Amino acid sequence: MSDSCDTSDVLQEAMKRRILNVIGRMDRGGVETWLMHVMRSIESKDFEFHFLVHTESEAAFDREILSLGGHIHYGANPRNPREYAAHFTTIVRKHGPFDVVHSHVYWFSGFVLKLAYEMAIPIRIVHSHTAKKDSVWNIPRRLYARVMRDWIFRYATHRIGISQEAGEALFGSRKHEPFILLHYGFDFGRFLHSDKAENFKAHLGIAPGRKVIGHIGRLVAAKNHAFIVKFFAHAVARGLDAHLLLVGGGPLLPTIQRLISRRGLSGRCTFAGSQADVVPFLYAMDVLVLPSKWEGFGVVALESQAAGVPVIASTRVPREVVVIPAMVQHIPLSAGVAGWASAVERRLENKDTSGDEAARVQNSCFGIGNCLRTLSAIYSGALK
Repeated sequence: MSDSCDTSDVLQEAMKRRILNVIGRMDRGGVETWLMHVMRSIESKDFEFHFLVHTESEAAFDREILSLGGHIHYGANPRNPREYAAHFTTIVRKHGPFDVVHSHVYWFSGFVLKLAYEMAIPIRIVHSHTAKKDSVWNIPRRLYARVMRDWIFRYATHRIGISQEAGEALFGSRKHEPFILLHYGFDFGRFLHSDKAENFKAHLGIAPGRKVIGHIGRLVAAKNHAFIVKFFAHAVARGLDAHLLLVGGGPLLPTIQRLISRRGLSGRCTFAGSQADVVPFLYAMDVLVLPSKWEGFGVVALESQAAGVPVIASTRVPREVVVIPAMVQHIPLSAGVAGWASAVERRLENKDTSGDEAARVQNSCFGIGNCLRTLSAIYSGALK
């Protein structure tokens, strides 16, 4: 009997479709968070996930990936194409055969998919996660982009954009260059059943009754934290009794800490660092601000709506994030410090919620079910 069970397990493993995701590293960012939602929710009996990462060090999600039966392959070096190709070939021969290569590394995806084609991997996906368009490049960079784009169109079996803007940024907007628009899908069940952490503000040391203006995201140039500090300082100077809650880590942390200190706002700002679970931090906020210079999507805007926390976002955040129109306001960065401060003040005066926000987001096109159906069809070869 035991031999029969062992044979069955081996056959089941052999029948799984092997997916090789290519990504920089599995830290806590929008793309990585989405991939983890997919891995937690997709049928584990049908798919086996591998991650080829461009780093040699452990990242935030690595241990969970391993606990879910996934595999991580370190050491891919995109700065050395010959070394990268040899490493890719070794991984495929040792851990394959792979049914799918799913590349998340923007222009470099062209090289990845060329290698996948040469290794006879049948399904080759390039996924655009950002709407950023580089307008001024030097000549070598333009030549690189031209070659990579040519390889993307030559070797990809599927092109995916997380938003219309993200798809057009990498693939173009002409009719003969179509792509699949696949919105991120998430499991919002934790918002349906989560405690709202009424005492979490006190836990963070925020004065009772003080309004909390929040942001969740890495401290990098694209997220525009310096602008947040400026309009926050402007609002406080005008008499707003508010606290700034910044959740996330990143290279600009020391710079933003200095900006806060110079403006005398250290007692009104909390740097919470990178967090595995942002839900209690969202519930501690009265408004979420996203003055991004560019965004591929803006996952945290969905989570904020599910938590019943209104969002003020720049017009660089795709409008696809709007599930509950009354909860999301887009305003341009050109409105300036005074315009953003005024918008935040107005929103803090009117924070009406219905209590069903989590269910509405869960049942939207961003619920995990819709995304998994499309992705499973692509991985299985049913969706061409």
